[in-house]
Formats: sequence, C-alpha cells, structure tokens
Amino acid sequence: MRTLNLSALGGILATVLGLIYTTQALMLPKASIGNPIAPKIFPIGIGILLILFGLILSFSEIKNTGLKKKDIEKDKNENIKLITYTSLACILYGLIFNRLGYVISTIIFLEIILLLFNGKEKIKTNTIVSICFSVIIYFLFSRFLGVTLPAMPFL
Repeated sequence: MRTLNLSALGGILATVLGLIYTTQALMLPKASIGNPIAPKIFPIGIGILLILFGLILSFSEIKNTGLKKKDIEKDKNENIKLITYTSLACILYGLIFNRLGYVISTIIFLEIILLLFNGKEKIKTNTIVSICFSVIIYFLFSRFLGVTLPAMPFL
C-alpha cells in the first residue's frame, strides 16, 4: 500500500496556499499613478511560483513514494526536527533583526540554516555564502532599490 509522505503533503499544502495567495494578490487595488497593475506583478509572481513548486514537489514525491514504512517514519522524524530548528532560527532572526541590523542577523540566520541542511563539513562554504549573500542583498536593496534596511549597530 502506498502512502503519502510528509513532503508530498507539504507540496499539496504549498499549492493550496499558492492558489489562495494568488487569488488575494489579484484582488489588490490598481495603482492610481503609473502602471495600474504594477503593485500586483510581484505578489502574483510569488503566488505562481509557490503553486508551481508545490505541484513539482507533490508530483515528484507521489511518484517516489515506494519507500518502506520504516524509511518514511525516519524521514518524518528528521523532517520534524528540521522544521523545529528552522522555526527556532526564524524566531531568533526576528528577535535580533533590529538590534544587530540586517547584515549581521542575516549572516547568523543563514549560518544556522545552512548548517542544518549542509552539515559541518561545508562550514567554509556556508560562511562564504551567508556573508556574500547578506552584503550583496544589503547593498542591492539600500543603494539601488532605495529600500531602507536596519544598519549594523556600529555604522
């Protein structure tokens, strides 16, 4: 007997949330100045991507669900641990974001997440990625897009 695993259910949930999100994004008011649909483009794009990735995850997991029940339980327990640690990392990120600024708090957050998923073996790569990503995004948003992000406390 084939059963759905947690990833397949997550994909189905992502698809449903994407449909709801996209529907709500389509109801956003039109802009009174400039392009009338401009405020809707990004949210609709995010919703469509969520639907697309949810469907891909669902179908790939449903296709590969020929796992033994023992393996499914092991994966389920591992997934629950990852979800718990990721949620705790997100809470920590929210708590330190304004105090330490975007760059430092994002480096810490990415280090934790990459450590969870990549392990200790790739600590140098994880550090380089988290530092480069945080700094590049900070300068991209603050300098080129004019979005104000919390600065580092010592700047």
